[in-house]
Amino acid sequence: MRPVAIALLVGFSSISVLAQNRNPFQPPSAKIHYALDRTFDLKHLAVAIDVDYEKRAIKATATNTFSPLRNDVSEVTFHAGDTLVFESITLDGKPATYRKDGINLRITIPKNSKGKTMAATFKYSSSSLSGGTFGTRGGWHWIEPRGNPSRIGFWTQGETMYNSVWVPTWDFPNDFTTTETIVTVPADWAVIGNGALISDKADAAKKRRTVHWKMNQPHATYLLSLCAGPFDIKKAMWEDVPLWYVVPRGYGDLIDDSFGDTPDMMTFFSNKLGVKYPWPKYAQNAMYDFGGGMENVSSTTLGMGALTEAREGFRNMAGLNAHELAHQWFGDLVSCRDWGHIWLNESFATFMESTYMEHSRGKNVYEQEVAGNSSGYFQEARRYKRPLATNLYPNYDAVFDSHAYPKGATILHTLRRQVGEEAFWMGLKHYLETNRHSPVESWQLCRAMSEASGTDLQWFWDQWVYKPGHPVIAYSWTWDEAAKEAVVSVEQKQDTADGTPVYLINTSIGCIHAGGIERHSIQLKDAKQEFRIKCATKPDAVLFDPDHDFLRELTEPERQTGEWVAILKHTPNAVMRQSAFTKLAAADASPEVVALLMETARKDSSAHPAIGSIDALARIDAPGRRAFLMSQLSHPNFNRQAQAVRALASMPEDETTTAAIRKLIDVKTGYAPITAAIRALADWNAPKHEAALIQATKIPSRYGRVAQAAIRALAEVNTPTAEAALRSALAQAKGPQAQAEALRVAAEKGWKTPDVLAAIDRNLADSDTGPVQAAIDACEKLGLKDRVPKLQAMLGKGLPSFVENNLKSAIEALNKL
Repeated sequence: MRPVAIALLVGFSSISVLAQNRNPFQPPSAKIHYALDRTFDLKHLAVAIDVDYEKRAIKATATNTFSPLRNDVSEVTFHAGDTLVFESITLDGKPATYRKDGINLRITIPKNSKGKTMAATFKYSSSSLSGGTFGTRGGWHWIEPRGNPSRIGFWTQGETMYNSVWVPTWDFPNDFTTTETIVTVPADWAVIGNGALISDKADAAKKRRTVHWKMNQPHATYLLSLCAGPFDIKKAMWEDVPLWYVVPRGYGDLIDDSFGDTPDMMTFFSNKLGVKYPWPKYAQNAMYDFGGGMENVSSTTLGMGALTEAREGFRNMAGLNAHELAHQWFGDLVSCRDWGHIWLNESFATFMESTYMEHSRGKNVYEQEVAGNSSGYFQEARRYKRPLATNLYPNYDAVFDSHAYPKGATILHTLRRQVGEEAFWMGLKHYLETNRHSPVESWQLCRAMSEASGTDLQWFWDQWVYKPGHPVIAYSWTWDEAAKEAVVSVEQKQDTADGTPVYLINTSIGCIHAGGIERHSIQLKDAKQEFRIKCATKPDAVLFDPDHDFLRELTEPERQTGEWVAILKHTPNAVMRQSAFTKLAAADASPEVVALLMETARKDSSAHPAIGSIDALARIDAPGRRAFLMSQLSHPNFNRQAQAVRALASMPEDETTTAAIRKLIDVKTGYAPITAAIRALADWNAPKHEAALIQATKIPSRYGRVAQAAIRALAEVNTPTAEAALRSALAQAKGPQAQAEALRVAAEKGWKTPDVLAAIDRNLADSDTGPVQAAIDACEKLGLKDRVPKLQAMLGKGLPSFVENNLKSAIEALNKL
């Protein structure tokens, strides 16, 4: 699973006593949890569902085939949602004796049935299914049209215990089973399920379609999934594995840019892990209303808002796709036995995502991801710390936090550096093969890695997995001329009162000289240590852990310009190079330093540069600034281009620069630079560039984001032609962002003309929330009290909660007029 956003915010401060008191992983909020006790082995789950979309209802039959584990078992427990209405429950074809206890449905079985195969069959219906994406609103989600006749269908979301909302079964990850689904839907829909497609048949009248999917390999039941609706589908093959790329109808043009690198990901993960992709097909299903991604076995569900195109950047969906694909090994082939060990799923998916970026985009991006993951965890650690693996937590969903995702990913990076490349990947292969199609706990990974490396790694697990916190390190260095030694003092400053250890860590110290960097291996083991490094001459700079070998919060010593220059030239880490670049630009605007910075940025010409931001340099008013910025307009990285445009916009306009900026306003230009270019023209002189801005309102773009920028810029031009263009955009703008912006501008200008009122009514019924919200705001801003009945009719119609709240606020404000 990957939530909509995982915070990757830079910075860390000492954890206060107040923050510790709010720790949700400490009593009284937290309770001890263990894996649920099993009394049977679930062998197979078969579900047949008839879907009545018009009534938002289902009728279904679910058969759970199982074998009791002990002779003294007289009752077996299944999990079933409260909205399920049972017509009958049978055991081996005969009426069963059962009782319902919350979500637990307990069926009486004969004693002395150990090992006997039995079948519990549930016939049921539900007309009250209503689920969200993650957390407490998982289960079954109906996609509401909201004014778009193709915006219909449903999807399911099982993690953690939400598949039992719509199908009675064993809904905990400590038992694996094979599954099959047979689903009947409208004839023009498709249904995507787990495993292999067995059949897909329309009835004689071609009004209904029945689709049968079957998974013959066992998996956890939370990975059972259905996605259905009118789709655009593209099929391909990776080796002998069918690939399905599934998007809402009308979005097929985004498939290649969104999923075109999936085969490369499958090859990379299969080769790197030494375990071939293990399932009979792989489907990637982009769905309305879904946020983030969910690794349902062989059939990942994704938020359709993540779909991308080339003008948005280089394969912007690759991170999400790689994360969910990695789960097909870590989380699907091998799953955590209980939710307190969820890091075995999520940390690995996050880490493997980073390794794919290393493979496909290079070392710079991997190092940036390691730093970003560290920072994301540090942000959470301001509030609380917990062990990576724990059975003390408030509820199952709480463990899906920044410890499970970015912290765990950085700990896996740490393990990779500690044991070395060969042992690390051999260990993961051994772990996957040994535990294939099984639920596991953290010690099993430790054992596999220890066996593969020949090194007992219990020490690593004890400090990184079973204890909270992380190293907080400060260091300084001096030069001993007589001994020809760099004397490096290192202190572990983390608070150990909560169980955070003093860490044992193998790392290095880097001494930078004119010819480059020399690494000297060291081992941290005490709270305070001093290391004496032999050098022929005094280093130009000294770096602790120059390769970012492990998770740590590091306080750098105070440095002079000369040290930062040496670091910029010779640091092996992209993040440190960016830091040196920014520090130098802020501290020293001498011609020599500025020339070095410009040269560094020019040479950093990869589509995935180490210097992600040149903003600090761009602010320096120095000779050659304009020429340097002009050169960056052709950089292969869209963000670098946009930074250059914004910096040029802060300078006086000249003919050459204007021509270059206007050239960017083109249908092929990336979104970041083209919207920056539109803003630049407006900042220089919006009336002068009126014609270019008007033309930009007509440039097609996803969501209408280019037109949105042009409409906002054009609002600053008070001419009849500009007003005519704005009114034209109000009626004809393509894309929700452009529609919403045109309406916002009209409301700001106080227009109450028929075309504006018609646009308000049209946008109130839009399927996208942006235009709906803009229309609500326009009603309030323009004081349209006569629209109150329309607004009231929208209440309770499935709008997102923030829109619903704004809707109520607007109604209240208008009623006071």
